[in-house]
Amino acid sequence: MHGVTRFAANPVVRTVQRALQGGPSAGKSKATSCQKERALDLSRKLVELARRRGSDKAAAANIAHALARSFKSEFSTFQAQDVVQLATALQKLRQKNVMLLDAMASHVLRGIVAYPLYALCNIPNCFARLGYLHRQLMDAVASHVSERADKLTPVDIASLVFAYAELAHHPRSNLLEACAEQLQNCYLEVGGPNCAIILNSYSRLSECNPTVFYSLSRSVVHTPPESFEVHHISLIMNAYAKCAVRKSQTMNVLGDFLTERVHELSPQNVSNIVHAFSRLSCYNVQLFQNLVTRVASEDLKAYKLYELGVLCHNLAKLKSGGPTVYNAMFGELATRPPEAWEPKAVAQVLDALRRSTFRHEALLARSSAVLNFLDFSL
Repeated sequence: MHGVTRFAANPVVRTVQRALQGGPSAGKSKATSCQKERALDLSRKLVELARRRGSDKAAAANIAHALARSFKSEFSTFQAQDVVQLATALQKLRQKNVMLLDAMASHVLRGIVAYPLYALCNIPNCFARLGYLHRQLMDAVASHVSERADKLTPVDIASLVFAYAELAHHPRSNLLEACAEQLQNCYLEVGGPNCAIILNSYSRLSECNPTVFYSLSRSVVHTPPESFEVHHISLIMNAYAKCAVRKSQTMNVLGDFLTERVHELSPQNVSNIVHAFSRLSCYNVQLFQNLVTRVASEDLKAYKLYELGVLCHNLAKLKSGGPTVYNAMFGELATRPPEAWEPKAVAQVLDALRRSTFRHEALLARSSAVLNFLDFSL
């Protein structure tokens, strides 16, 4: 009896006995395993849901809520690739679950050295598309990636700089400068869409880096026109205008790309393109002939008031167009109610009237009513 008691008291034997009998240690291990499997299962369900068209938003929200709690308790269960897939799924499903996003950001911050570069570009991009700024994550990524920028692809750069621009968060490190240097080495691989994203992002951050604009001007020249969507060209022109980068050759190349595609432009594209040429004192004869013909013949009700104001003002500054197009624009502006006007639009339209030398009584009367309305409102 004494021998049996001493044998059972041995801690090693006791552990084995409990494991064989399903004691506390085995139960705890089994519970932990179940929790890990549940966390991974929830993650897989969310990723799968994101792949379906017309996914149930309520179901996605419920899964994201449950996963947020599981993710925090089963932190080590997830690998970098899991977090990338999860971030992509949340962005596609438009699920801005702050608890889950914070947990994912903590996962990146703790293991950032183990994350591949593409993941460190994709995850901030997904956060940005969800409109969620995690400052610590963005600063840590900028610092880490800037030291490894020579390994970035054009897609990586486009994804990353878009995130900072979308969140209006200027990286504290030299990330933007490092990306600019890398673009010098890979400008031929950038392509139309990424060229637009990168230039637009730099201009939104007021980072008018000459290296970026020089490298991507060369990219534009070497890129087949068909790889550009018309809104990409509009974004590129806008970036040059915002940063006051006067490259008339590049603007004319882009203008030539658009000449036969004017019908594809949205009203905002038309307004932005005319503004960009005016701001940079450039002109593409065939493009503007086609633009003026389109504006003179289309229904201008599709234009927002500020778009129409910018359009007529900059056409007048460029001395482009004749009575037909100005009568069409001024006539439409005269129909817009006083409460729709902003002071800047009034100034632009009155200056357009002055510059164009075309008198339009209805618009003058409307301008007077607008000024009285604005004066009363102020």
